[in-house]
Amino acid sequence: MAGKGRNAVRIETEIEKSREESNWKRVIELADQLKTRNAAQAPLCSFLLGEGKLEMFLEEWPPVDSNFSKARSGLGEAKRCLLNAASEQGKKAGVALDAHLLLGKLHYAMGFFEESLNHYNEADLQSLTEKALPSRSLRIVAESYAIKGLCLEKVPPSSTSKYKQVEWEEQMGRCYELAGDLTLLYLQEQDKMQQQIVTTGTFNTGTGTGGSHSPQPQDSTRTMGPILETAIQRAPLLYIQTG
Repeated sequence: MAGKGRNAVRIETEIEKSREESNWKRVIELADQLKTRNAAQAPLCSFLLGEGKLEMFLEEWPPVDSNFSKARSGLGEAKRCLLNAASEQGKKAGVALDAHLLLGKLHYAMGFFEESLNHYNEADLQSLTEKALPSRSLRIVAESYAIKGLCLEKVPPSSTSKYKQVEWEEQMGRCYELAGDLTLLYLQEQDKMQQQIVTTGTFNTGTGTGGSHSPQPQDSTRTMGPILETAIQRAPLLYIQTG
């Protein structure tokens, strides 16, 4: 029993490492392993499988208008897994909130903006900025604020009230502002991780090898991804448009 427990801990540790590295193929493989070893971990495994399938799909088909139909046909399994993780069992397992955040991203990728906003309301997104978050969670929350802002642009208020219009514009601006702040924190965390890799590599490199290799810095645009990049570009334009 103790050996099985240690093995489960090893798998979970490797899952978290793979998530931080965005190695989604490995996350899916490990989630399948964990699921067969421990049925009680089913909600967590559903979340990880949904997350992995969603992120792998979006790496090939970014969430832009021209890919909406592709996402609607290609993200069915990811949606099913994330809905399972957002169930009552998922709430008890502590994965429902994150599942709703990723369902918001999934519906945005499909072009279903109102459904995306509904999932962010379910997750009580506005309460998440005050909590200390690990790197992967920082990115999820940053993307959630970015997507919420982008969705609000697509779904203007039905009321012609000037008050409602101002409230809508302020909410969009706040979403982009928080997305930018959290993206900066995320990139700082990525830099720390990169420095640790460089430091470890330096210590492991012998001085008598006849040469050296300097690891290249990460491309921040690639690290951010298209959602965060778009939100950061939209924020100043929004302020100009609204005066």
